[in-house]
Formats: sequence, C-alpha cells, structure tokens
Amino acid sequence: MLSLFTIMRRKPSRVGLKSDEVMLTFDDGPNLEDNVTPEVLDVLHQHSVKAGFCPVGKQIRRHPEVLQRMYHSGHLLINHTQNHFHPMRQKYVALLEEVESCDRTIGEALGIPDYRSDYFRAPYGIVTLAVRRVTRTLGMTPVLLTHYGYDTRVGPHNYTPVVDKMIANAKRRNGGMYVFHDGSLCPPLVPEHDWNRSVENRSWVPEAVDRVITELKAEGLKFVLPHQNAKVAQTVKNAA
Repeated sequence: MLSLFTIMRRKPSRVGLKSDEVMLTFDDGPNLEDNVTPEVLDVLHQHSVKAGFCPVGKQIRRHPEVLQRMYHSGHLLINHTQNHFHPMRQKYVALLEEVESCDRTIGEALGIPDYRSDYFRAPYGIVTLAVRRVTRTLGMTPVLLTHYGYDTRVGPHNYTPVVDKMIANAKRRNGGMYVFHDGSLCPPLVPEHDWNRSVENRSWVPEAVDRVITELKAEGLKFVLPHQNAKVAQTVKNAA
C-alpha cells in the first residue's frame, strides 16, 4: 500500500521502461558546491547519455547557467517545485503555486516565456492527494522510480555500497529508473561538522555516475529518456 503514496514502482515495466532500459535522474540541483552538477553533466556527455534532471526553483535562481546547459545538452527537465517543501505540509493551492513558480523560474532562466513542464517529481517522493490533483490540473506526467538507494544518507567516505546496490538492482531487474541527488536539500539525520564525512557533500556523485553507466553499458543496458520510449509517458500516468 505504501507505494500508492510514493513514487516507487518496483518493476521497470511499471514506469514504462522496456527490458534492458535504464533512466537516470538527478534531484535537488543545480549544485555548484565542489562543482558537482557541472561534473555530472561532463560525465553524461562523455558517455553520450541523456538523463532527467529534477531542479528546484530556488537553486535555479542561483545557477541559471547550469540549467541552460542541461536544457541545451538535451537532458530532460523535470519540475521539482520552487522550494522543495514536504508535500505532506502543503494543500492543493500552495502546491500548485510551488509547481507553477518553478516553471516560471525555469522559463526565466531559459528565456522562454510561458514555459510549462511536461514532467513532475514530488519532493521527498511523497504522492499526496494534492500532488495527484496538481499533476492532473497541469497535465503533467509524474516521474517515478524503481529503486531508491538512500543516497542522501551517505557521503564521500561511505557511498560505495549504495552504488553497488543500484548496479545490482539494475542487473537483476534488467533495467530500471534510478535517482542520484546532485544537490542536498534533505536535512541530514545527524549533522556532521567534518565536510569529508558529511551527507551534504555530494562530491562523490559524478564518479558514482561514471561507474554506473560504465558497468551497466557493459551489461548491454541502454540509457533512455521518456521521449525516446513512447510507452513511458502513458504507463507512468496510469501508475500515478
């Protein structure tokens, strides 16, 4: 029952992916601390992989040039709200403004008046009645996941098991939709004053992405976006 209220769908087919297809997504950026998001973009370019980015409006205002690079590099922009508030604390009207405000911010950064996102990912992955109503109202497709590795709970010193599990899951299920957090907007469970051990330190993400792509391509898996697979959009809408 819990999956009905989150973005989790265990099987790749439940998010519209065919066998041997993988989609990578990145939440909570853009983030220039340690140059994380630009380095992620570098890795994706080196591998000729397109990914979905779920930027937050307040971060876009800080780094509009990074959003421009995402867009012009052919990556998919996925609305992730303006301020990344927890959906459980927001009713319909407030959430609608958060989503529309994020679109306005994206449009301002790209110089596209009246920009509208086709895709949405709920902050914290929580799908409330308000989230469902907003996506229906705006005609947006929710972007789900087949695996969540709790990468927000690890830092540079202990991230390897998270990546191991992600790769193992993709091999076992022959594909799936996965997330890394290139930004850090989820408060850590325990504050850490040593930056090298802090979960807010996302400097490890580009290297992890490089490993995931390298190993999964070696297994014959293909990296796709929704517009590369027409079944994704309708299947994801049905799952939501």
